[in-house]
Amino acid sequence: MDYKEVTDFINKAKKFGSRLDLTRITKLCEILGNPQETCKFVHVAGTNGKGSVSVYLSHILMEAGFKTGLYTSPFIYEFNERIQINGTPISDEDLKRMMKKVKAATEEMLSQGEEHPTEFELITALAYLYFAEQNCDVVVLEVGLGGRLDATNIIKNPLVSVITSVSFDHTEYLGETLSEIAWNKCGIIKENAPIVSYPYQPEEVYREIEKTAKEKHCELFVPKKETLKIQKTDLSGNVFSYQGEMFETSLVGEFQVRNALVSIEAAKVLARLGYEIKPSHIKEGLKKAKWPARFEVLHKNPIVICDGSHNEDGMRAFVETAKAALKGKKAICVFGMLKDKEYRACLESLSEICDTVICTEVDNPRKETAAALREAAKKYIGTVYEEADNEKAVALAKKLAEAEDAIICLGSLYMMKNMKDAVEKLF
Repeated sequence: MDYKEVTDFINKAKKFGSRLDLTRITKLCEILGNPQETCKFVHVAGTNGKGSVSVYLSHILMEAGFKTGLYTSPFIYEFNERIQINGTPISDEDLKRMMKKVKAATEEMLSQGEEHPTEFELITALAYLYFAEQNCDVVVLEVGLGGRLDATNIIKNPLVSVITSVSFDHTEYLGETLSEIAWNKCGIIKENAPIVSYPYQPEEVYREIEKTAKEKHCELFVPKKETLKIQKTDLSGNVFSYQGEMFETSLVGEFQVRNALVSIEAAKVLARLGYEIKPSHIKEGLKKAKWPARFEVLHKNPIVICDGSHNEDGMRAFVETAKAALKGKKAICVFGMLKDKEYRACLESLSEICDTVICTEVDNPRKETAAALREAAKKYIGTVYEEADNEKAVALAKKLAEAEDAIICLGSLYMMKNMKDAVEKLF
């Protein structure tokens, strides 16, 4: 297979959609020899923050000298970044070589009358195969959707199960209440495996985590948030103390400090399990961790930020960060979202920092139209434009912005590559 054949094979599987069921991934991995059974995992589920926590943890493990795999989704700029070892994305050659094996296994499945794997299942199986072949010491594995029936959940004995911030998202799959959503996320928790939870969970979420911990005989670790003191948060990152120790992050925003607490506690649990992780490894890992499209500064004069906040909780966190980091600057926003997201609630939150919005469209079949976003935005924001083309939308933002303004490219993660490309071209 060449690279185009790989991407074509993956893209064709998109027609099978998201089908939450472990049958296909189980069969596919059986044919591949169950590569996931030879790996050690930290399994990370949640609504918001699971990508950031995964990246923090992978950097901590790398600092400690472990060969560290990282599996995340979706990709932001390049497909290969979804599967990394020690911060290096899988090469095109390895991707082609692994996918050839996955394709052959898929054809064997079909010959046996099995259903075709989904796009996410194909990529997950490929990741398992690659991490096993490369003999990773630890793999930080981010859940794709939910947890209980997610393709990542065929792993049997995670070192640690991590539950990040849980809120409303994907309700059509995960349930209409926070308790139902939390139950779905808690599906990654396995018998006797320690759990680390985000310390600011809603009460009904925490009750579900605590209940599952008791049922599965797991020790539950929750960061001691009362010992947190944030010293500084600005466009360069954060400085904070936790349990009397000082830490820094390059990731911007108070919500990234909260994510860092989860990562610190998970690293301490790994240390208790015998992994030689020192306080210095934790500090350096947090400081060095970078993650695209999470309050990412693309340009400094004028300030241009891109961020993939795409649900109500994430947008509130973004707005609070922007208030502190932009220090009163007026913001012009380029905004694009998927149809099934809470974009009205997001626009309402955004109105606190933004008086001009340019509505654009995500290059995804699930996109909401720029026209529909514009109609929704009129209720909350004074000046609203419509420009479906991403590059033209960024160009309009540049034209409208005055010297002291900030430009924010905000919304779906699927749009962020176009945003970055446009900023690099126009600024």
